[in-house]
Parts: sequence; structure tokens; C-alpha cells
Amino acid sequence: MPPPLRVLIIEDSEDDYFLLVRALKREFDIVPERVDSDESLRASLCDKRWDIVLSDYFMPQFDALAALTLIQSKNLDIPFIIVSGKIGEFEAVKAMKAGAHDYIMKGDYTRLIPAIRRELREAMIRQEQRRTDHELREQLHFRQALIDAIPAPIYFMDTTGIFLGCNKAFEAFSGHPQDEIVGKTIYDLMPPSLAKHTDSADRELFEHGGIQIYESVISFADGALHDVIFYKATFTTTEKNIGGLVGTILDITERKQTEERLRYMSTHDPLTGLYNRAYFQEEMERLEQGRQFPVSVVVFDVDRLKFVNDSLGHAAGDELLIRAALVLKGAFRAEDVVARIGGDEFAVLLPSADADVVQEALRRVIGKIEQSRTEGHTVPLSISFGAATASKGDRLEEVLKLADHRMYENKFNKCCVLPA
Repeated sequence: MPPPLRVLIIEDSEDDYFLLVRALKREFDIVPERVDSDESLRASLCDKRWDIVLSDYFMPQFDALAALTLIQSKNLDIPFIIVSGKIGEFEAVKAMKAGAHDYIMKGDYTRLIPAIRRELREAMIRQEQRRTDHELREQLHFRQALIDAIPAPIYFMDTTGIFLGCNKAFEAFSGHPQDEIVGKTIYDLMPPSLAKHTDSADRELFEHGGIQIYESVISFADGALHDVIFYKATFTTTEKNIGGLVGTILDITERKQTEERLRYMSTHDPLTGLYNRAYFQEEMERLEQGRQFPVSVVVFDVDRLKFVNDSLGHAAGDELLIRAALVLKGAFRAEDVVARIGGDEFAVLLPSADADVVQEALRRVIGKIEQSRTEGHTVPLSISFGAATASKGDRLEEVLKLADHRMYENKFNKCCVLPA
């Protein structure tokens, strides 16, 4: 059984009040109350909850418009029907514009009862709509709070490329608050070239649907370039059509830098910055399969390194190795592979280089060594070397051994012989 209808009646006439209550009781189970002033209306609104308000229009101490204004000031959504015997068309229109839901002439109960039922139904619809809106706002707030907690930038856009929303991290990434992002396109937030590339990728995703992952380099709000991975996926509408996409941007700059450092460390000698033996070996294998013959190999050995280490310390020995590396790096061509392949040994691969090219390079090496001896170093730099050249079909490993053998011959003979 439904609860009784709580009816607040604003009426100065007790007779009219009782007539109205009697008419209502024929159709409803009601709990009525009468007020006829601003003060009594305020008290009733404060103390009780009402389902509907029926109000006379003209009263000596009060009127319907004043009552309606008071109810509206308290943000109460209560059906308000004027029941009056003296209201004219002008006053009725004025009352409806002010927010009254209907007006009925006194005694016209055949219209009043249906009007009450209608306004109660519409009030229930409005109440349900408010409840639904509140739940939706709560859901949206919860969703926004969830994505705001994610440190990676997240954004949503429709199939025309218009942003629908984002999280705090995307605001920080773009340098714009969400209210400046929603309704804009990628062209409003990114440089033209990057925006065009991103938009092209989005168009392709909208065409095929599903998931899209790719790397890119983009500028953040701080102005710095960052390596990132875009993760994007389309979402569907209730009609199962593609409604847009959700994307996230993962900053992999530090990871890329770490990978680059590791890659560098895997191919370079940490002391001299030259290539290491592993890289030198890979390049020998690559050149052996290529078409850049003749390929020449030169092997160098820093003289008296052990003596320097034992007498002056390893720091002095390291300084000597670094000076040797600078000499070799500066004497050979950009395309030559200059490497440290052992403790005191260096080697150079010279693609497309015959004995004449090697001879010219070694003259530069000797010149730079002579120059270094005039720079006032405690330990003068002395390097022994040997060279050999491979033709198509020769094994470079054997050529390396030959160059190494010639280097030791020169070291033993205490002379530097340039290849003929």
C-alpha cells in the first residue's frame, strides 16, 4: 500500500480548506496541513517533507507568487498548483512563467484530481532523472578519479578527432587544462608535422578498429623531445559502431637512453671510447662478406705500457692509452674502424684501402706521435705497428694475424716500417 500523500495547502479560508481536503480524500489517502503566511510556510517546509503544494492566489497576508518564490529559494522540487477562485488570465500566465505547474479554479475538482496525478507523475520522473544524473555524475567522477591516478597521459577522442576528455597526466603533458582540451583537435595541441602524423595514424585506426601501438618522438609541455610509445584502441557505441578511441602515451625516454648506453657499452671500450674487440670482430666478418676490397688491417701496440704501470701507476698507464687512442682516432678516416682489442693493443680496419692508403694513414700516425712528444707529457708516447692488406677471397682473420706478426717484428727490431 502506497504511503499517504503529504499535501501542503496555502489557504486563508478554513471553509475552502475543508472543502478541498474533502475532495482530495475521495481520491487519495492524504496527510494535509494548512498555512496562510510566510512564517507558517517556512516552518512547514523546515519541519516536514511535502509531495505537493496547493495554493490560493490572493490572500490578505500572503499570495501564491510569494509562496512559490520561497519554495524555489530552498531548491525544493515540489509540484505547485494554484487553486483560486479569483485568478484572471494575466495572473495565471504570470504564475506559470514564475514556475507554477498548473492553475485550477476553486471547485473544479474534475480538473484538479487529474492535474495532481499528472504533476505527481512528472515530479517522480524528475526525481528519477535527478537520481540518474547524480549516479552518472558519481560514475564520471569515479572514472575521472581512476584515470587521474594513472601517471601516464590518457585521452579520449571521437571519430572526427575531437578530444572528449583526458587525465591529469595528459594535462601536464600538453600544458593545457582539460577544459581547454575538450572540443579541440590534435592540431591545436601539437606542431603541424607531428599532428599530421598522429592524425594519419588515428584515421587508419578508425578505419580498421582494434588496437594500435607505435613509437614516436614528441615535444612535451616542457619543450623537450621525448621518446614515447602510443597505445591506442577504438571503443564502440551501443549500436556497435566505432565511437572513437582511447589512447595513452608512455614516456620511454629514460629506457631509450639506458638502451643506448648499454648498446654503446657493448661496442665500445670504456677507457678510450674506441670500438671494442667484439665490435671489431663483427666488422671483420661483415667486411669479409662485402664488396669493399681491398681491406687493410693495421695493428698497434703501445710500447712500455707494463713498465709505466709498474713504475708510475695504472693512472699513468691509462693516460698513455687515452693519448694513443686520440692519435689513432685523429689519423684515420671516418669510415675506418678504430678499436682497442687488448690491454695495450689497438687495431684498425680500413675498407676499400690498399697499401698506399694505409701508408698515408701511418704517416699521419707518426706525425701525431711526434707532435705529442712536444706537448710536455711525463711519459713520451711510443707505438709499434704492423699492417697487411686483404684481397677478395682472403680471410681477414689471417690478415689480422699477419699484421699482428709484423707489428711484433717491428717492436722487436725497435723500428717502424711503413708498408711498401
